[in-house]
Amino acid sequence: MWRLKGCPKCNGDIFLEKDIDGWYERCLQCGYNQDLETIVEVKEQPSREKRELATAGAMKTTK
Repeated sequence: MWRLKGCPKCNGDIFLEKDIDGWYERCLQCGYNQDLETIVEVKEQPSREKRELATAGAMKTTK
């Protein structure tokens, strides 16, 4: 993943990469390097239809 003109040092292009120690970002122009604390990987979200069906079933009340 790239962040164009995202380097805080030289305004160069930053790329995100992962190695054995975790995620980090590095500038292509000046070599600026910073470890990233966390990156949340996006997983497939349930479709809206499946969520509505699950919600409708959960709202069932008994007397």
